[in-house]
Formats: sequence, C-alpha cells, structure tokens
Amino acid sequence: MKTILLCIITSVFLISCSTNADFETAENLLSTAEQTAVENQYPANRANPFDLKGKKLYEALDIYCKKYDPVNSVSELTAQIRFVSENIFQSGSTTGRLIPFTDEMVEAIMDDPDNSMIVIVQNSVLQHYAKNKLISFLQQLIINRQQEFSITNNYITGYEADVLDDAVLNTEETETILTVASISRYSLYSEEDRKDKDWDILIGSKNAKPFFEINEVSLISIIALLDRLI
Repeated sequence: MKTILLCIITSVFLISCSTNADFETAENLLSTAEQTAVENQYPANRANPFDLKGKKLYEALDIYCKKYDPVNSVSELTAQIRFVSENIFQSGSTTGRLIPFTDEMVEAIMDDPDNSMIVIVQNSVLQHYAKNKLISFLQQLIINRQQEFSITNNYITGYEADVLDDAVLNTEETETILTVASISRYSLYSEEDRKDKDWDILIGSKNAKPFFEINEVSLISIIALLDRLI
C-alpha cells in the first residue's frame, strides 16, 4: 500500500512540475496582441467541444448573482453551489449521484483544497494517467489562484488543446477533463467579472471585508462540483 501511494505521489509531483512550467509559459507568452484577442472572446473557447457546459454554469451563476447578494460566508457559498448544481445538472447527463452540498463539505474544501481535490479525483473511475493529468491541472489553478484571469485563461485553453491532442485518453475521459476545464474557465471568469461590483456591495454593508480570498469562491465551487463531473 505504501508503495502504491508513493508511486501516486511521485507521478503527481512530476506532472505538477511540468504543468507549473506550462503556467509560467502561459504568463510569459501573453503578449498585448494575444491578450486583446482573448478579451474579445472571453471566456469562451470554441476549440473545446464541451464549452457549452461551462457556459451553462456561467449562466446559472449570473442568475444567482442577480437574485442574491455576493457570497460572503460558508453557508452562502453552500447555497450558491447547490443552486448552480441543480441548474446545470438537471438534464441527468452526469453520474447521477446525489451530492449533499453541506457547510461542512465546503469548510473541508476551504481548509485543504488540494487534498480535498486529490481525494475526489483518486476515488473517480478515471484511469491512473487521466487522474494525474486532471490533478496536475487543478493543482496549478490552486497554486496560481491569485493570477489575473487573462493569464489563467491562457493556461486553461493551452491545457484544453493538450487534452484534445492526447491519444492516451479515451473518449469519455477526454470529455470529462474538458468539461472540468470549461467549468473552471467560466467559473473563474465569473468571479473576475463581478469582483468590483461585489466589492462595492460589500463595502456598503456592515461586514466590509470579504470573507473569501481572491478566486477562492470559484476554486471551492469547482472542487465541490467534481463529484458530479467525474
């Protein structure tokens, strides 16, 4: 058992190092011309055949944000995740598992997002290679969570292109990973898009200091939804 765990940790570490270099490349290569091009199509990626799934999440978030104040507590984030899940998974096209989104679940992810994500992915039906590929992607989003969306978007779209070219992944795994990438891209964009507006609302309230850090709401939501995606 210890040998198996050691192999998993070593594999994830090696892929994570490679992915970190990819994230740095995404930052370095984002020229003014490229940034303009990205901004003109934010946050869509037409190259991802499952981009619509991320768009559905964005639309659900938009509906929620128009009805309620910005999330600024664990219970409010739990309610938002539950609302989004009910809206984007109502077609029954996912695993069909009933996920009880609770305050305790959100708190656990908030306290340790990296290990929470790894446990969910390792318990999925994905093959070992696909698990490591997805884990390394999500780890980089967690590590680089304070990056501007223009840089993160460039990294995600580059990752999506790599997944589409990966001959090792089967059809189902490709769809699953591209769906997670699409939802990650739209979720992070949604938080970036409403950041200033939310701050204006919060600063006028009694609790002016945001409860969550930059992009923390998006990352917790992405991890919480993984069980419905993989």
